[in-house]
Amino acid sequence: MDTHEIPAVPAIAVATPDKLQSQRFYRPELDTLRFFAFLGVFVFHVIPNDPSFYLTHQVLSPAVVPIVCAISGAGAFGVDLFFALSAYLITILLIREEEVRRHIDIRAFYVRRILRIWPLYFFFIAVAAFVPLWDRTQHLRWPYIVGYLLLAGNWVYAWQGLPHSIAGPLWSVSIEEQFYLLWPLALRRMSRRQLVFGVIGLLLLANAVRAYLVFSHVLGAAVEYNTFARLDAIALGILVAYALGSEVPTLSLFSRVALAGCSLSLWCIVAGYTNLNAQTEVAPVLGTLLGRPLVAIAAAGMLIAVIGAPAAGAKILTNLWLTYLGRISYGLYVYHAAGLLIARHLFRANSIKGFTTYALSGFILTVIFSSISYRWLESPFLKMKERFSVVRSRPV
Repeated sequence: MDTHEIPAVPAIAVATPDKLQSQRFYRPELDTLRFFAFLGVFVFHVIPNDPSFYLTHQVLSPAVVPIVCAISGAGAFGVDLFFALSAYLITILLIREEEVRRHIDIRAFYVRRILRIWPLYFFFIAVAAFVPLWDRTQHLRWPYIVGYLLLAGNWVYAWQGLPHSIAGPLWSVSIEEQFYLLWPLALRRMSRRQLVFGVIGLLLLANAVRAYLVFSHVLGAAVEYNTFARLDAIALGILVAYALGSEVPTLSLFSRVALAGCSLSLWCIVAGYTNLNAQTEVAPVLGTLLGRPLVAIAAAGMLIAVIGAPAAGAKILTNLWLTYLGRISYGLYVYHAAGLLIARHLFRANSIKGFTTYALSGFILTVIFSSISYRWLESPFLKMKERFSVVRSRPV
């Protein structure tokens, strides 16, 4: 049918496959959200979240210590925000690709993910493997290296615990790679209705695995780094993609701020009362069974609050500096332990002034490393990635 025969329906309202393919799907506010997800992880790794540290060194009032520890502990949940955000974006792009091509090109998807993730990932594994030659406090044994190379580093962590290495943060990259491997294969075979049941299945699986683990009295690391026990945020990110599609939530700026504030508060409450971050202790039953779902719900709430927020008045989320930091957030996440290690060698953190200098220097070094990496290591591969894109996303 010729749409020009129906003047009452503007041609621009018809979302044809050609239009979907020619338009970029890019929301700069999500880059800013990526940066704040990283910043949470950075705070968690810099600011002690053990009350005994502050009581021993007497650097804070006892009344303030629980609040500081809760904020620091909540920073760890930036990883869950990364999971939800990645699941949302990948699902949206795959759905749009299916609308354009009538199918999902699995091979092209894998090539895109390889070009985005692997260059920095494998480069940094090599760097981390040689760092112990310079710093004897660093240890990265062969089981961990093999786990990284097989994109299963998190399972080695669940078995042997967190390595004392700058490669420590790479466990979450393994979980995301496992998601990237399986999700397009599943989505290609699902109707939109089946997708909802798939999400419910993932949520049930995550809760069942956690219940089994905690009643088996495993250590916290066995839950923390278990892919199946960390599926909640991924599942809810998929659900947000299904519910919103390419649209944005019709929420006022006040509602968005309130939702983001509630999400942050929920993270702090969970961090303060559930002991989720204690990896070398037996996983707490109530904290694990209740805390993990709440963390994922808060991550989804934060995602919903930010999607489309600039149009509601939150223009700060499209600030060029913030979106740039979000653009290099993969590097920020990967390099930040290295930046902090170098800063620790340069500055003594045995006073408030020294600690502040150490933290700021570590952050600045991380930004420098990530900027160089993005420009000279990642960007050439990102330009190659564009050749395999059906629905174009963020420009390089």
